[in-house]
Amino acid sequence: MNIIECTIRMKEQARDHYRQLADRVAGAELQRIFSLLAAAEEEHIQRLRVIGQEVESSSTAAVDEGACRFNPAIGLVDPELELENDPDAYRHVLKEEEDTIGFLEQVRSQTDNEQTRWLCGMLAEKEREHLTMLANIYSFVEEPRTYLEWGEFGNLKGL
Repeated sequence: MNIIECTIRMKEQARDHYRQLADRVAGAELQRIFSLLAAAEEEHIQRLRVIGQEVESSSTAAVDEGACRFNPAIGLVDPELELENDPDAYRHVLKEEEDTIGFLEQVRSQTDNEQTRWLCGMLAEKEREHLTMLANIYSFVEEPRTYLEWGEFGNLKGL
């Protein structure tokens, strides 16, 4: 498995996790946030697949499949209980994304293969862009509550 396939696998696991969270939480806002996160992951996966088609996989170093796992911070057993007393729960999602960037940087520093090193750097940059997008999703959903004068207009409800 090359680094692109590994990254796609982790992103697919993240997408599936967010979809499951969206199905298991009761609040409409949390459902919306996790649905948006799953959609963002799907879009990101599609971009990674395009990159994978453009890169010759035989020229990259192999990555251990065991390392290609998504490790969620929010569990599926009782996500509402976990999120209930955590006003900044979205930071868990951002941390997961930062962990992916760290993983790519670690692979980059440990490989001797020049193509893999270049790919890891490029993928880490794509992950940083994705991290910004995920932060923007949360800001979009939460914005009406952060400014008193706009509290009556919710981003999730039509006017």
